[in-house]
Amino acid sequence: KSISIRSLVTSKEAGAIIGKGGKNVKEVREATGVKAAVSPVVEGVNERILTVTGTLDTIPKAFALFAKYLIENSNLPSNNPKHHNGKPHVVTRTPIHLLVSHLLLGSIIGKNGENIREIQEISKAYVIASKDMLPQSTERVIEVIGTAEAIHVAVYRIIVSILRDIEKSTNNILFKPSKKYNINEFLNISTHYSSQKNANSSPLSDKNGLAAKLDGIVSNVNNTKADAQQPLTFKVPANFVGCTIGRKGSKIAEIRKISGTKISISPITNENKEERTFTIIGTEENKEKALSLIYELLLEEKEKLAKKEAKEAKEAKE
Repeated sequence: KSISIRSLVTSKEAGAIIGKGGKNVKEVREATGVKAAVSPVVEGVNERILTVTGTLDTIPKAFALFAKYLIENSNLPSNNPKHHNGKPHVVTRTPIHLLVSHLLLGSIIGKNGENIREIQEISKAYVIASKDMLPQSTERVIEVIGTAEAIHVAVYRIIVSILRDIEKSTNNILFKPSKKYNINEFLNISTHYSSQKNANSSPLSDKNGLAAKLDGIVSNVNNTKADAQQPLTFKVPANFVGCTIGRKGSKIAEIRKISGTKISISPITNENKEERTFTIIGTEENKEKALSLIYELLLEEKEKLAKKEAKEAKEAKE
């Protein structure tokens, strides 16, 4: 059964998606069999709409390929001014912005946010929904941030959720980009909403369900919401701290740079060998960024340890 999925793109992203002389979009059509087109340029408007029409199997493949082009484009020397120790900071993830009827959002989020959490866990992508509908429409934005592979899996799962209740979206009023609207916040949902009511996550301490997965690792998260001058602090077991610092401090330096925050980690003392305290100072938005980057490294480490333990347990049995 054929369906169409729309996504919001900036003019710059549209350029990367279309490619020189239409090369990229043509490759995607040929590789996946979808119909894909970007809406015409409207003078003075930065946003365009990418529409992909195909099946449950082909649309996610197409979005994964578009994500790959966006990531490649972000890594072009002209677009990648961020350098760390003289080497360019390699971008491996990209956001995509799906447009979905607000009546279908409940199907995607699920009861108490269970479905959206499951999508994140399986895909390893961030998935976050806009609180508001786009101007003069009944569409909301779902931001999916991840590698091309993560986007492939997340988009597949999102379409499965949409197909379950597709009849709800019959009177959907589609968003049309226009000069009248400033919709920047819809293109940066994860940084714009420090708390996400819809997905039932508490402010800051639970960035897209990541903290839930780090239960027992990150503790005592304390952020005085009203005061941007107040530092954000949280505790992490000493054996997990290394993965956030990296070789010669490379990881933590990169997080400081990307997030624009000051980050300090308490030293190991005789009284406190088990845990170390992270302190992050910066604006609300920047603390949020730093926290999610640290959470990601901790999650990778947690998964690595779990794999190692499973392997050791298996070897012990053999």
